[in-house]
Amino acid sequence: MKIIVVILVLAAAGYWGYRHRYIKPEWFGAGTAATPGNAPAESLEQTLNRGLPRMVSNDLSADRAVANNLLVTFNYRFVDLDQYAVAQRYGSTLPAEMQGTLFRDLCGNRAVREQVLARGRDVVLQIRAQDGRTMFTTQLRPGGC
Repeated sequence: MKIIVVILVLAAAGYWGYRHRYIKPEWFGAGTAATPGNAPAESLEQTLNRGLPRMVSNDLSADRAVANNLLVTFNYRFVDLDQYAVAQRYGSTLPAEMQGTLFRDLCGNRAVREQVLARGRDVVLQIRAQDGRTMFTTQLRPGGC
């Protein structure tokens, strides 16, 4: 009976990790295997999402990037603060030191510098509370690094 419970707990943990993108199917050989000669080029969105989610500061996590032909958006999240706590702590405007931290984070990313900003595209940053509500929005323009 203990073995069945252990297997069920491990299966639930594995499913949770897969759903939250901590476990990737490619690690186990799932998906299409491409040889280096005919490997498809990685899309901009895949390149920008490599290494995400990750912590940017004690309060912020970079969760994902969305890119299409017109717009590149990075979604950041307050890890421990809901909308009321964010409003109480920071008010209604994005603090300059937090904006500087976010811009340094993006400017430190080679893909953002070379594939987005160098081509004249703006980057929109959306900072959300823990409960998913957008609290702040700002923009990084080419030449802003």
